[in-house]
Amino acid sequence: MLWRNRSFLLLMIGEVVAGAGLWISIIANLQFMQHLVPSDFVKGLILMSGMLVGIFFAPKAGVMIDRYDKRKIMLISSLVRVLSPVCMFPALFYNSIAWMVLSLVVMQLTAVFYFPTIQSAIPSLLPPTELLKANSIYLNISTLSRIGGTAIGGVMIAVMDLSMLYLLSIVAYAILSVVTLFIHIPKVEQPVGKKQEKIEFREIFALIKQEPSVIVGLVNMGMVTLFLGGINLLILNFAETQHHPELMGYIYTVEGTSILLAGLLAKRWAGKRNLVSSSSGLIVLFAIAQFGLSFSDSMWIVLASFALFGVTVAFFFPMTTTIFQKRLPEHTHGRFFSFRGMYERTVFLIAVATTGACLDLMGISWYMILVGALTLLSAIVTLLYGKRHALEVRQTDSSASPLSA
Repeated sequence: MLWRNRSFLLLMIGEVVAGAGLWISIIANLQFMQHLVPSDFVKGLILMSGMLVGIFFAPKAGVMIDRYDKRKIMLISSLVRVLSPVCMFPALFYNSIAWMVLSLVVMQLTAVFYFPTIQSAIPSLLPPTELLKANSIYLNISTLSRIGGTAIGGVMIAVMDLSMLYLLSIVAYAILSVVTLFIHIPKVEQPVGKKQEKIEFREIFALIKQEPSVIVGLVNMGMVTLFLGGINLLILNFAETQHHPELMGYIYTVEGTSILLAGLLAKRWAGKRNLVSSSSGLIVLFAIAQFGLSFSDSMWIVLASFALFGVTVAFFFPMTTTIFQKRLPEHTHGRFFSFRGMYERTVFLIAVATTGACLDLMGISWYMILVGALTLLSAIVTLLYGKRHALEVRQTDSSASPLSA
């Protein structure tokens, strides 16, 4: 059913193209900063600069996604995104960090509109029983595009100028705009009594308070995002610690491959399990992976830990996304996923700053022990909270009523 759905198929094709272009740009950006910015902390500050703009515009983006045509929002976002790699050409010419910051701002600004629109569009295209499978496929597609983008970027960065990598990103975003033209997303009607009211972003907070399952999902997601925010700096540090530049490529490949392989089993493993308790249990595995990364001098332990991290991610993100889609009314999905993006960017800001600072101050091994301990504590708290309040969401459950808002 999923692959016979033309619009869903085009969404996934667009994600491959956009993701490949994004990760080619990220690899090029890291290489661009390598010789200009020696401090990990300063690199982190630069990478998070665009996120501040994303946090500021997220509420407005959420309201617009729920109010206007989702396809048009995706199309405009794709067209504007082309400007991000364009800004890197003067950055290269002048060795200018300021132009790079502008590029990051444009990238984050378009992401604030584009990615929440995709996540809110999926429930409009598919029945509730297919959401977990669709979210797993979406994660796998995102991972494929990341693996492809980093692999292509890693190879091309050694054989050609950075300008060619940014040119490839421009081509990818242009193709994405063309693909978006052929997507049809059904319009979600506002419930009776709300059609004449002004749509407000703050309504989503009242809904979240009414859904403890969503709160648990957000807390667990925050701990994963705290690690993901500094993952590029961590991978770079592992390679420098072991004096193996090629280790970066190995880590990206192992992590990405483990996500893909485990993602194939996500729907079958989840079955009729309680998604809330299962997602909290996965955070325990995530903490174990972080403790494993404290053995920073061992290439094999680091690779095995990233493989375990990849398996955890493959199950965790489809589960939590399905919880959000099922427990919140469909006409609020644009605002919620915009809030989720704002929340993730805020955690990213904290993660990038603390990761860079902690790597400079305490080293990677002690930092991973600290983060692993915090993650394990969070997992225990959410598991106990879920059991105490008997929180239960299964993939076979019906979605939230549109009148519940």
